[in-house]
Amino acid sequence: MDMSGLTGEIIEKLSDPVAILDRDGNVLAANSYFRKLYNPSNDPNRKKPCAELIKLNSHVHTSSDATASEWMVLGPLQQKLDVSLYSLESFIPGCNLSLCLVKVGEAEFETGELAWSHEVTQSFARAWKVFSDDLSSEFDEIQGEDVTLRLALQSAQKAAKTDLPILIRGESGTGKELLGRAIHRLSPRSKGPFVDLNCAAIPESLIESELFGYEKGAFTGASREGKKGLFDQANGGTIFLDEIGDASLPVQSKLLRVLQNSQFIRVGGTTNVTVDVRIISATNKELDSLVREKRFRDDLYYRLNTITITMPPLSKRGSDVRLLADFFLSEHSQRTGKTYSFSEEVLRIFESFPWPGNVRELKSMVEYAATMTEQPEIGPESLPFSMFLERPDPDRDRPFSGSFHPDLTGNRFLPGVIEDVEKTLIEKAIKLSRNRSDAIRMLGISRRTFYKKIKQYHLDDSRLS
Repeated sequence: MDMSGLTGEIIEKLSDPVAILDRDGNVLAANSYFRKLYNPSNDPNRKKPCAELIKLNSHVHTSSDATASEWMVLGPLQQKLDVSLYSLESFIPGCNLSLCLVKVGEAEFETGELAWSHEVTQSFARAWKVFSDDLSSEFDEIQGEDVTLRLALQSAQKAAKTDLPILIRGESGTGKELLGRAIHRLSPRSKGPFVDLNCAAIPESLIESELFGYEKGAFTGASREGKKGLFDQANGGTIFLDEIGDASLPVQSKLLRVLQNSQFIRVGGTTNVTVDVRIISATNKELDSLVREKRFRDDLYYRLNTITITMPPLSKRGSDVRLLADFFLSEHSQRTGKTYSFSEEVLRIFESFPWPGNVRELKSMVEYAATMTEQPEIGPESLPFSMFLERPDPDRDRPFSGSFHPDLTGNRFLPGVIEDVEKTLIEKAIKLSRNRSDAIRMLGISRRTFYKKIKQYHLDDSRLS
Protein backbone atom coordinates (compact mmCIF):
# COMPACT_ATOMS: atom_id res chain seq x y z
CA MET A 1 0.00 0.00 0.00
CA ASP A 2 1.22 3.50 -0.86
CA MET A 3 2.53 5.15 2.32
CA SER A 4 1.63 8.73 1.35
CA GLY A 5 -1.87 7.70 0.32
CA LEU A 6 -2.46 5.86 3.58
CA THR A 7 -1.12 8.66 5.77
CA GLY A 8 -3.31 11.13 3.88
CA GLU A 9 -6.41 9.04 4.62
CA ILE A 10 -5.53 8.89 8.31
CA ILE A 11 -4.74 12.55 8.91
CA GLU A 12 -7.84 13.70 7.04
CA LYS A 13 -9.81 12.37 10.00
CA LEU A 14 -7.93 14.61 12.46
CA SER A 15 -9.39 17.98 13.45
CA ASP A 16 -6.08 19.88 13.48
CA PRO A 17 -4.08 21.19 10.50
CA VAL A 18 -1.73 18.23 10.01
CA ALA A 19 0.85 17.25 7.37
CA ILE A 20 3.31 14.42 6.86
CA LEU A 21 6.85 15.37 5.83
CA ASP A 22 9.63 13.10 4.63
CA ARG A 23 13.24 13.40 5.78
CA ASP A 24 13.98 16.12 3.18
CA GLY A 25 10.99 18.24 4.17
CA ASN A 26 8.75 17.34 1.21
CA VAL A 27 5.04 17.37 2.02
CA LEU A 28 3.88 13.81 1.33
CA ALA A 29 0.33 14.32 2.57
CA ALA A 30 -1.71 17.07 4.19
CA ASN A 31 -5.28 17.23 5.44
CA SER A 32 -7.77 19.86 4.31
CA TYR A 33 -7.08 22.12 7.31
CA PHE A 34 -3.35 22.20 6.60
CA ARG A 35 -3.93 22.82 2.88
CA LYS A 36 -5.79 26.01 3.77
CA LEU A 37 -2.56 27.23 5.35
CA TYR A 38 -0.15 25.85 2.81
CA ASN A 39 -0.78 23.83 -0.36
CA PRO A 40 2.36 23.18 -2.42
CA SER A 41 0.37 21.35 -5.10
CA ASN A 42 -1.18 24.69 -6.08
CA ASP A 43 2.24 26.18 -6.77
CA PRO A 44 4.62 24.01 -8.87
CA ASN A 45 7.54 26.23 -7.87
CA ARG A 46 7.03 25.52 -4.16
CA LYS A 47 7.30 21.79 -3.63
CA LYS A 48 8.57 22.29 -0.11
CA PRO A 49 7.24 24.32 2.81
CA CYS A 50 8.92 27.45 4.13
CA ALA A 51 12.59 27.36 5.10
CA GLU A 52 11.81 27.54 8.82
CA LEU A 53 9.69 24.38 8.60
CA ILE A 54 12.41 22.53 6.65
CA LYS A 55 14.93 23.53 9.33
CA LEU A 56 12.60 22.31 12.07
CA ASN A 57 12.08 19.04 10.22
CA SER A 58 15.81 18.55 9.81
CA HIS A 59 16.27 19.07 13.54
CA VAL A 60 13.96 16.20 14.56
CA HIS A 61 15.74 13.85 12.15
CA THR A 62 19.33 14.74 13.01
CA SER A 63 19.19 15.49 16.74
CA SER A 64 18.19 13.41 19.70
CA ASP A 65 15.02 15.48 20.07
CA ALA A 66 11.88 13.63 18.98
CA THR A 67 9.89 16.89 18.93
CA ALA A 68 10.52 20.51 18.00
CA SER A 69 8.31 23.63 18.06
CA GLU A 70 8.62 27.15 16.68
CA TRP A 71 6.49 30.18 15.87
CA MET A 72 6.60 30.88 12.13
CA VAL A 73 4.67 32.47 9.27
CA LEU A 74 3.04 29.74 7.25
CA GLY A 75 0.92 30.38 4.17
CA PRO A 76 -1.69 32.97 3.20
CA LEU A 77 -2.74 34.03 6.72
CA GLN A 78 0.52 35.98 7.00
CA GLN A 79 0.60 35.61 10.76
CA LYS A 80 2.85 33.66 13.07
CA LEU A 81 1.51 30.26 14.01
CA ASP A 82 2.61 27.72 16.59
CA VAL A 83 4.08 24.82 14.58
CA SER A 84 5.28 21.54 16.10
CA LEU A 85 6.97 18.52 14.50
CA TYR A 86 7.04 15.02 15.93
CA SER A 87 9.33 12.28 14.69
CA LEU A 88 7.23 9.19 14.00
CA GLU A 89 10.34 7.07 14.57
CA SER A 90 9.48 7.23 18.28
CA PHE A 91 6.20 5.46 17.63
CA ILE A 92 6.81 3.51 14.42
CA PRO A 93 10.30 1.93 14.29
CA GLY A 94 12.02 2.47 10.95
CA CYS A 95 9.67 5.26 9.89
CA ASN A 96 11.57 8.29 8.54
CA LEU A 97 8.54 10.56 8.52
CA SER A 98 7.57 13.45 10.75
CA LEU A 99 4.15 14.70 11.72
CA CYS A 100 3.61 18.47 11.50
CA LEU A 101 0.83 20.03 13.58
CA VAL A 102 -0.20 23.67 13.35
CA LYS A 103 -2.06 25.41 16.15
CA VAL A 104 -4.56 28.03 14.97
CA GLY A 105 -7.48 29.78 16.63
CA GLU A 106 -11.01 28.49 16.29
CA ALA A 107 -12.07 31.63 14.44
CA GLU A 108 -10.03 30.89 11.33
CA PHE A 109 -11.06 27.29 10.76
CA GLU A 110 -14.16 26.68 12.87
CA THR A 111 -13.05 23.11 13.51
CA GLY A 112 -14.43 22.99 17.02
CA GLU A 113 -12.23 22.07 19.97
CA LEU A 114 -8.72 21.46 18.62
CA ALA A 115 -7.08 18.23 19.71
CA TRP A 116 -3.76 19.99 20.21
CA SER A 117 -1.61 17.60 22.17
CA HIS A 118 1.00 14.92 21.97
CA GLU A 119 -1.87 12.41 21.98
CA VAL A 120 -2.61 13.30 18.33
CA THR A 121 0.72 11.80 17.35
CA GLN A 122 0.08 8.71 19.43
CA SER A 123 -3.36 8.37 17.84
CA PHE A 124 -1.75 8.57 14.43
CA ALA A 125 0.73 5.86 15.37
CA ARG A 126 -2.05 3.60 16.63
CA ALA A 127 -4.03 4.19 13.43
CA TRP A 128 -0.93 3.52 11.33
CA LYS A 129 -0.45 0.19 13.10
CA VAL A 130 -4.06 -0.82 12.43
CA PHE A 131 -3.88 0.10 8.75
CA SER A 132 -0.40 -1.22 8.07
CA ASP A 133 -0.82 -4.59 9.80
CA ASP A 134 -0.92 -7.46 7.35
CA LEU A 135 -4.31 -8.91 6.50
CA SER A 136 -4.77 -12.64 6.13
CA SER A 137 -4.83 -14.02 2.59
CA GLU A 138 -8.39 -15.11 3.37
CA PHE A 139 -9.42 -11.51 2.62
CA ASP A 140 -7.75 -11.42 -0.82
CA GLU A 141 -11.11 -11.70 -2.59
CA ILE A 142 -12.13 -8.35 -1.10
CA GLN A 143 -10.14 -5.90 -3.18
CA GLY A 144 -9.46 -2.34 -2.03
CA GLU A 145 -7.04 -0.03 -0.24
CA ASP A 146 -9.51 2.47 1.22
CA VAL A 147 -8.82 3.12 4.90
CA THR A 148 -12.44 2.61 5.98
CA LEU A 149 -12.57 -0.74 4.20
CA ARG A 150 -9.20 -1.76 5.63
CA LEU A 151 -10.36 -0.90 9.13
CA ALA A 152 -13.47 -3.09 8.63
CA LEU A 153 -11.29 -5.99 7.46
CA GLN A 154 -8.94 -5.56 10.42
CA SER A 155 -11.95 -5.74 12.75
CA ALA A 156 -13.19 -8.84 10.93
CA GLN A 157 -9.78 -10.48 11.26
CA LYS A 158 -9.85 -10.00 15.02
CA ALA A 159 -13.49 -11.12 15.32
CA ALA A 160 -12.84 -14.26 13.26
CA LYS A 161 -10.68 -15.71 16.03
CA THR A 162 -13.60 -15.62 18.47
CA ASP A 163 -16.86 -17.55 18.46
CA LEU A 164 -19.03 -14.49 19.07
CA PRO A 165 -21.99 -13.59 16.83
CA ILE A 166 -21.12 -11.05 14.12
CA LEU A 167 -23.48 -8.64 12.36
CA ILE A 168 -22.24 -7.31 9.01
CA ARG A 169 -23.94 -4.11 7.87
CA GLY A 170 -23.74 -2.42 4.50
CA GLU A 171 -25.58 -1.50 1.34
CA SER A 172 -26.45 -4.14 -1.24
CA GLY A 173 -23.42 -5.14 -3.28
CA THR A 174 -20.72 -4.12 -0.79
CA GLY A 175 -19.47 -7.69 -0.28
CA LYS A 176 -21.12 -8.74 2.97
CA GLU A 177 -21.31 -12.41 2.02
CA LEU A 178 -17.68 -12.39 0.82
CA LEU A 179 -16.67 -11.01 4.21
CA GLY A 180 -18.77 -13.63 6.02
CA ARG A 181 -17.08 -16.45 4.11
CA ALA A 182 -13.63 -14.95 4.77
CA ILE A 183 -14.36 -14.78 8.51
CA HIS A 184 -15.43 -18.44 8.48
CA ARG A 185 -12.27 -19.54 6.61
CA LEU A 186 -10.12 -17.70 9.16
CA SER A 187 -11.99 -19.03 12.19
CA PRO A 188 -11.33 -22.17 14.26
CA ARG A 189 -14.41 -23.59 12.51
CA SER A 190 -12.84 -23.36 9.05
CA LYS A 191 -12.92 -27.13 8.56
CA GLY A 192 -16.64 -27.18 9.34
CA PRO A 193 -19.48 -26.31 6.92
CA PHE A 194 -20.53 -22.80 5.88
CA VAL A 195 -24.30 -22.67 5.31
CA ASP A 196 -25.81 -19.60 3.63
CA LEU A 197 -29.43 -18.89 4.58
CA ASN A 198 -31.37 -16.13 2.81
CA CYS A 199 -33.89 -15.17 5.48
CA ALA A 200 -36.09 -13.20 3.09
CA ALA A 201 -36.50 -16.17 0.73
CA ILE A 202 -37.99 -18.72 3.14
CA PRO A 203 -41.80 -19.13 2.77
CA GLU A 204 -43.46 -19.07 6.17
CA SER A 205 -45.13 -22.42 5.43
CA LEU A 206 -41.68 -24.03 5.16
CA ILE A 207 -39.86 -22.21 7.96
CA GLU A 208 -39.57 -25.06 10.42
CA SER A 209 -38.86 -27.82 7.92
CA GLU A 210 -36.16 -25.72 6.16
CA LEU A 211 -34.46 -24.55 9.34
CA PHE A 212 -34.78 -27.64 11.49
CA GLY A 213 -35.65 -30.49 9.15
CA TYR A 214 -38.30 -33.14 9.74
CA GLU A 215 -38.67 -36.76 10.80
CA LYS A 216 -39.81 -39.43 8.37
CA GLY A 217 -43.54 -39.36 7.72
CA ALA A 218 -43.90 -36.00 9.45
CA PHE A 219 -46.42 -34.74 6.90
CA THR A 220 -47.96 -35.67 3.58
CA GLY A 221 -45.32 -35.61 0.88
CA ALA A 222 -42.42 -35.77 3.32
CA SER A 223 -39.41 -37.89 2.41
CA ARG A 224 -39.51 -41.39 3.90
CA GLU A 225 -36.02 -40.90 5.29
CA GLY A 226 -36.76 -37.51 6.79
CA LYS A 227 -34.54 -34.48 6.13
CA LYS A 228 -31.88 -32.51 7.93
CA GLY A 229 -32.50 -28.78 8.28
CA LEU A 230 -30.05 -25.96 7.66
CA PHE A 231 -28.99 -25.76 11.31
CA ASP A 232 -28.26 -29.51 11.24
CA GLN A 233 -26.16 -29.00 8.11
CA ALA A 234 -24.20 -26.17 9.75
CA ASN A 235 -23.38 -28.17 12.89
CA GLY A 236 -19.72 -27.67 13.78
CA GLY A 237 -19.42 -24.73 11.38
CA THR A 238 -20.99 -21.38 10.58
CA ILE A 239 -24.47 -20.37 9.51
CA PHE A 240 -24.70 -17.12 7.55
CA LEU A 241 -28.06 -15.39 8.01
CA ASP A 242 -28.23 -13.20 4.91
CA GLU A 243 -30.79 -10.37 4.66
CA ILE A 244 -31.70 -10.84 8.33
CA GLY A 245 -33.49 -7.48 8.27
CA ASP A 246 -36.03 -8.90 5.80
CA ALA A 247 -36.89 -11.92 7.94
CA SER A 248 -40.55 -12.10 8.92
CA LEU A 249 -41.49 -12.03 12.60
CA PRO A 250 -42.31 -15.79 12.60
CA VAL A 251 -38.85 -16.52 11.14
CA GLN A 252 -37.26 -14.26 13.77
CA SER A 253 -39.09 -16.12 16.51
CA LYS A 254 -37.84 -19.51 15.28
CA LEU A 255 -34.28 -18.22 14.97
CA LEU A 256 -34.29 -16.74 18.45
CA ARG A 257 -35.27 -20.06 19.98
CA VAL A 258 -32.32 -21.96 18.53
CA LEU A 259 -29.88 -19.10 19.19
CA GLN A 260 -30.85 -19.03 22.87
CA ASN A 261 -30.58 -22.74 23.57
CA SER A 262 -28.65 -24.22 20.62
CA GLN A 263 -31.52 -26.70 20.48
CA PHE A 264 -34.57 -27.35 18.34
CA ILE A 265 -37.11 -30.05 17.62
CA ARG A 266 -37.50 -31.36 14.08
CA VAL A 267 -40.96 -31.26 12.52
CA GLY A 268 -42.73 -34.44 13.59
CA GLY A 269 -40.12 -35.16 16.26
CA THR A 270 -40.33 -35.24 20.04
CA THR A 271 -36.74 -34.86 21.22
CA ASN A 272 -34.42 -31.89 21.31
CA VAL A 273 -31.56 -31.78 18.79
CA THR A 274 -28.45 -29.92 19.99
CA VAL A 275 -26.23 -28.12 17.47
CA ASP A 276 -22.98 -26.16 17.72
CA VAL A 277 -23.00 -23.30 15.20
CA ARG A 278 -21.39 -19.87 14.91
CA ILE A 279 -23.80 -17.13 13.77
CA ILE A 280 -22.83 -14.47 11.21
CA SER A 281 -25.68 -12.29 9.97
CA ALA A 282 -25.85 -9.55 7.35
CA THR A 283 -28.28 -6.78 6.51
CA ASN A 284 -28.66 -3.64 4.41
CA LYS A 285 -31.37 -2.37 6.77
CA GLU A 286 -31.10 -0.20 9.88
CA LEU A 287 -32.04 -2.87 12.42
CA ASP A 288 -32.23 -0.43 15.34
CA SER A 289 -34.89 1.52 13.41
CA LEU A 290 -36.78 -1.71 12.70
CA VAL A 291 -36.66 -2.54 16.41
CA ARG A 292 -38.21 0.84 17.27
CA GLU A 293 -40.91 0.22 14.67
CA LYS A 294 -41.63 -3.21 16.19
CA ARG A 295 -40.69 -4.91 12.92
CA PHE A 296 -37.65 -6.65 14.38
CA ARG A 297 -37.41 -8.41 17.73
CA ASP A 298 -35.17 -6.54 20.12
CA ASP A 299 -34.09 -9.76 21.90
CA LEU A 300 -32.92 -11.22 18.57
CA TYR A 301 -31.19 -7.97 17.63
CA TYR A 302 -29.13 -7.91 20.84
CA ARG A 303 -28.06 -11.52 20.31
CA LEU A 304 -26.92 -10.91 16.75
CA ASN A 305 -24.92 -7.69 17.08
CA THR A 306 -22.32 -8.63 19.70
CA ILE A 307 -19.72 -7.55 17.12
CA THR A 308 -20.83 -5.20 14.32
CA ILE A 309 -18.76 -4.63 11.17
CA THR A 310 -19.82 -2.08 8.55
CA MET A 311 -18.79 -2.49 4.91
CA PRO A 312 -18.41 0.99 3.37
CA PRO A 313 -20.28 1.86 0.14
CA LEU A 314 -18.23 2.17 -3.03
CA SER A 315 -19.11 5.88 -3.31
CA LYS A 316 -17.08 6.46 -0.11
CA ARG A 317 -14.02 4.47 -1.16
CA GLY A 318 -12.22 7.02 -3.34
CA SER A 319 -9.54 5.55 -5.60
CA ASP A 320 -10.81 2.00 -5.01
CA VAL A 321 -13.15 2.51 -7.99
CA ARG A 322 -10.21 2.49 -10.42
CA LEU A 323 -8.49 -0.34 -8.60
CA LEU A 324 -11.63 -2.52 -8.70
CA ALA A 325 -12.45 -1.66 -12.32
CA ASP A 326 -8.95 -2.75 -13.41
CA PHE A 327 -9.20 -5.87 -11.22
CA PHE A 328 -12.51 -7.00 -12.74
CA LEU A 329 -11.28 -6.19 -16.25
CA SER A 330 -8.18 -8.32 -15.63
CA GLU A 331 -10.41 -11.19 -14.50
CA HIS A 332 -12.46 -10.85 -17.68
CA SER A 333 -9.31 -10.80 -19.81
CA GLN A 334 -8.03 -13.98 -18.15
CA ARG A 335 -11.31 -15.78 -18.87
CA THR A 336 -11.59 -14.66 -22.49
CA GLY A 337 -7.92 -14.53 -23.44
CA LYS A 338 -8.37 -10.97 -24.74
CA THR A 339 -6.49 -8.02 -23.30
CA TYR A 340 -8.38 -4.79 -22.63
CA SER A 341 -7.77 -1.50 -20.88
CA PHE A 342 -9.96 1.45 -19.91
CA SER A 343 -9.50 4.88 -21.39
CA GLU A 344 -8.89 7.69 -18.92
CA GLU A 345 -12.29 9.09 -19.89
CA VAL A 346 -14.07 5.89 -18.82
CA LEU A 347 -12.22 5.82 -15.52
CA ARG A 348 -13.30 9.42 -14.84
CA ILE A 349 -16.90 8.42 -15.60
CA PHE A 350 -16.58 5.50 -13.18
CA GLU A 351 -15.23 7.80 -10.45
CA SER A 352 -18.09 10.28 -10.85
CA PHE A 353 -20.81 7.60 -10.89
CA PRO A 354 -22.75 7.09 -7.59
CA TRP A 355 -22.75 3.24 -7.78
CA PRO A 356 -26.01 2.52 -5.92
CA GLY A 357 -25.33 -1.19 -6.52
CA ASN A 358 -21.78 -0.79 -5.18
CA VAL A 359 -19.05 -3.33 -6.06
CA ARG A 360 -21.55 -5.78 -7.58
CA GLU A 361 -22.82 -3.07 -9.96
CA LEU A 362 -19.29 -2.01 -10.92
CA LYS A 363 -18.39 -5.60 -11.77
CA SER A 364 -21.48 -5.91 -13.98
CA MET A 365 -20.63 -2.64 -15.76
CA VAL A 366 -17.08 -3.83 -16.42
CA GLU A 367 -18.35 -7.13 -17.84
CA TYR A 368 -20.81 -5.27 -20.06
CA ALA A 369 -18.22 -2.81 -21.38
CA ALA A 370 -15.65 -5.55 -22.07
CA THR A 371 -18.27 -7.55 -23.95
CA MET A 372 -19.51 -4.62 -26.04
CA THR A 373 -16.18 -3.03 -26.95
CA GLU A 374 -14.70 -3.46 -30.39
CA GLN A 375 -11.35 -1.93 -29.44
CA PRO A 376 -8.57 -2.98 -27.03
CA GLU A 377 -9.09 0.33 -25.22
CA ILE A 378 -12.60 0.58 -23.82
CA GLY A 379 -14.15 4.00 -24.45
CA PRO A 380 -17.40 5.65 -23.29
CA GLU A 381 -19.27 4.30 -26.33
CA SER A 382 -19.06 0.79 -24.82
CA LEU A 383 -20.77 1.79 -21.58
CA PRO A 384 -24.54 1.31 -21.08
CA PHE A 385 -26.72 4.41 -21.43
CA SER A 386 -27.83 4.07 -17.83
CA MET A 387 -24.46 5.48 -16.78
CA PHE A 388 -25.19 8.76 -18.56
CA LEU A 389 -28.62 9.37 -17.05
CA GLU A 390 -29.05 11.60 -14.05
CA ARG A 391 -29.67 9.50 -10.96
CA PRO A 392 -32.97 10.26 -9.19
CA ASP A 393 -33.03 11.66 -5.71
CA PRO A 394 -33.26 8.78 -3.17
CA ASP A 395 -36.44 10.35 -1.80
CA ARG A 396 -38.11 9.63 -5.13
CA ASP A 397 -37.91 5.92 -4.39
CA ARG A 398 -40.36 6.35 -1.55
CA PRO A 399 -44.07 5.70 -2.15
CA PHE A 400 -45.68 8.75 -3.75
CA SER A 401 -47.95 10.40 -1.20
CA GLY A 402 -49.13 13.43 -3.14
CA SER A 403 -51.40 13.89 -6.14
CA PHE A 404 -50.32 13.47 -9.74
CA HIS A 405 -52.10 15.67 -12.28
CA PRO A 406 -50.74 15.22 -15.82
CA ASP A 407 -51.81 17.79 -18.37
CA LEU A 408 -54.71 16.14 -20.19
CA THR A 409 -55.56 19.15 -22.31
CA GLY A 410 -53.77 17.83 -25.35
CA ASN A 411 -50.31 19.27 -24.61
CA ARG A 412 -48.46 15.99 -25.35
CA PHE A 413 -47.31 15.03 -21.82
CA LEU A 414 -45.57 11.71 -22.74
CA PRO A 415 -43.83 12.99 -25.91
CA GLY A 416 -42.49 15.92 -23.87
CA VAL A 417 -40.91 13.55 -21.33
CA ILE A 418 -39.39 11.44 -24.12
CA GLU A 419 -37.91 14.53 -25.74
CA ASP A 420 -36.36 15.64 -22.44
CA VAL A 421 -34.68 12.24 -22.00
CA GLU A 422 -33.51 12.22 -25.62
CA LYS A 423 -32.04 15.70 -25.31
CA THR A 424 -30.25 14.75 -22.07
CA LEU A 425 -28.67 11.66 -23.66
CA ILE A 426 -27.43 13.61 -26.67
CA GLU A 427 -25.96 16.31 -24.41
CA LYS A 428 -24.14 13.63 -22.41
CA ALA A 429 -22.80 12.01 -25.58
CA ILE A 430 -21.48 15.36 -26.85
CA LYS A 431 -19.79 16.04 -23.52
CA LEU A 432 -18.11 12.62 -23.33
CA SER A 433 -17.06 12.20 -26.98
CA ARG A 434 -13.90 13.32 -28.73
CA ASN A 435 -15.61 13.84 -32.09
CA ARG A 436 -18.99 13.54 -33.80
CA SER A 437 -18.31 9.98 -34.94
CA ASP A 438 -17.78 8.91 -31.32
CA ALA A 439 -21.01 10.61 -30.26
CA ILE A 440 -22.97 8.96 -33.09
CA ARG A 441 -21.59 5.51 -32.20
CA MET A 442 -22.38 6.08 -28.54
CA LEU A 443 -25.97 7.06 -29.32
CA GLY A 444 -26.47 4.28 -31.87
CA ILE A 445 -28.17 6.55 -34.43
CA SER A 446 -27.39 7.57 -38.01
CA ARG A 447 -25.35 10.68 -38.81
CA ARG A 448 -28.39 12.23 -40.46
CA THR A 449 -30.51 11.68 -37.33
CA PHE A 450 -27.71 13.09 -35.17
CA TYR A 451 -27.62 16.39 -37.07
CA LYS A 452 -31.41 16.52 -37.13
CA LYS A 453 -31.58 16.18 -33.34
CA ILE A 454 -28.81 18.75 -32.82
CA LYS A 455 -30.91 21.24 -34.76
CA GLN A 456 -34.20 20.19 -33.14
CA TYR A 457 -32.90 20.70 -29.58
CA HIS A 458 -30.65 23.67 -30.38
CA LEU A 459 -27.58 21.87 -29.04
CA ASP A 460 -24.00 23.06 -29.40
CA ASP A 461 -21.67 20.43 -30.89
CA SER A 462 -18.99 22.88 -32.01
CA ARG A 463 -16.37 21.36 -29.67
CA LEU A 464 -16.54 18.08 -31.62
CA SER A 465 -14.45 17.59 -34.75
